[in-house]
Amino acid sequence: MKYSVVIIGGGILGSAAAFFLGRSGKDVSVAVVEADSTYTHATSPQGAGGVRQQFSQPENIAMSTWSLAFYKRFEEEMAGVPDLPDLNFQEQGYLLVVSADGAKILRGNQALQELMGVKAELLDRDALRRRFPSILRDDIALGCYTPDDGWIDPHAGLWGFRRGAAHHGADYIDGRVTGIETTGGKATVVTLADGTVIAADMIINTAGPWVGEIARMTGADLPIVPMCRVQHFWKCAVETEKLPLVKDESGLFFRPEGAGFAGGRPSFEIEPGFVDDIYRGFFANYFEETVWPMLAALVPKFENLRLERSWFGHYAQNQLDGNMIIGPYSPGHDNIITAFGFSGHGIMHAPAVGRALSELVLHGSYQSIDLARLEYDRVRRNEPYAETGIK
Repeated sequence: MKYSVVIIGGGILGSAAAFFLGRSGKDVSVAVVEADSTYTHATSPQGAGGVRQQFSQPENIAMSTWSLAFYKRFEEEMAGVPDLPDLNFQEQGYLLVVSADGAKILRGNQALQELMGVKAELLDRDALRRRFPSILRDDIALGCYTPDDGWIDPHAGLWGFRRGAAHHGADYIDGRVTGIETTGGKATVVTLADGTVIAADMIINTAGPWVGEIARMTGADLPIVPMCRVQHFWKCAVETEKLPLVKDESGLFFRPEGAGFAGGRPSFEIEPGFVDDIYRGFFANYFEETVWPMLAALVPKFENLRLERSWFGHYAQNQLDGNMIIGPYSPGHDNIITAFGFSGHGIMHAPAVGRALSELVLHGSYQSIDLARLEYDRVRRNEPYAETGIK
């Protein structure tokens, strides 16, 4: 088999890249190799699905703004795609809240967001309590509310892009990549565990938490680790006002979900690595001992919550600075590119990143949002390009 582009990893990012390549109308054949075709262990379906424009780096703001608009017109963008799932976009906004120590950074970030066209409203303590009276933690000094933001059904987002990519001609191949052969400074052949050999002009590595395993096949060492993240769904016995997705400086977040709420807090204390059971070891009492007290302090009504279920997935955590790395990364292989290390922001940036990857393939450069500062060169220089404030 021979393809113009072989994409390793058919999650939301790989499928978004395949979609934009196929929709370009260019003469390009695309194969997407996915080791977990049912997405049982995939990262995206386990996510919160949030899409926010509240960032401190202009590239992240620009990617969010464009991706947010894309998700809002998802059916139009996917016109003609059969069996398109309902994205169920909820435009209920994002609210970031900080103590006095974080107020200066939040104000600075809001000023940049507003300069870039984001509708972002600062709320002091009194205004915050008038708007969202259930949020009552004593140390909250300032909030920033972006009413245009919201969240999607992440499972629908993944399958929407996958079906869109297939509709535009991408071939999905079930299999696990076990080797990449190179010739004359280019990666030319991808080998699968069952012996299948796929020739390629270009390779895109979007394998999520497994991206480093693929990178090592061509001698590259990426600053990427899998980090387990647990989420919870609960119901509250006391009614609240209509709330946005709320997040604080600790990483604690929650959002409305049906008749209850979904949320959690990243478990920064654990070692990197894949976790296969959250009901023993570190996570056994994590909700009761860590998350619940923090939720009840933020929203006292949550003292009366009832936990219904918990689930988990794995971030592809960029150890350098927590921001995406995009573009070429493998020395001596100028036709391999990647997008990885979103550290929890993959779903919200997938449309913009899929478009950017397609531009690198088709044009050799970014045609829309300039993402050069997010490329791998900063890893070589050991120059982090991190978010400030709430990540």
